[in-house]
Amino acid sequence: MLGGRLIAALAAAALAGCSSTAWNDMRENPREYFNLVSPTLQTDARVDGQQVTLRRGQALVVRLEEDVTSGQRWQMIALPQGPLIAPVQHDVVAASGDDANRVGQAVFRMRGVASGTQPVVLEYRRPDEAVASKTVRFDIVVR
Repeated sequence: MLGGRLIAALAAAALAGCSSTAWNDMRENPREYFNLVSPTLQTDARVDGQQVTLRRGQALVVRLEEDVTSGQRWQMIALPQGPLIAPVQHDVVAASGDDANRVGQAVFRMRGVASGTQPVVLEYRRPDEAVASKTVRFDIVVR
């Protein structure tokens, strides 16, 4: 019983520090606020030149093919200060089958943080190259 009161007291203290806007958003639709019903959007190089719309908190996963033996890697160009999206993670995943030793996928995960539009640029190049051999550009609109 004491543990339940302690948790309730800590939760109340934490919520007291929240802005009224965030608290109102959560009270109106808590499942939406915590993004429990929003699917994660997934795409590939076809996103180039497109506009992707996310809700606040919703995630986008971009998968791009990468030849791991070439020395070239996909990388995200630095976003401006105060990004509307948060780059969550970037992994390289090996392909299956015959190309497993050569072909992989660069996987970029991003999450919408604040309302607005954010351009995203992904470049495929070696670390010492100034010019990318491939570029994927798209905009993320967060609502």
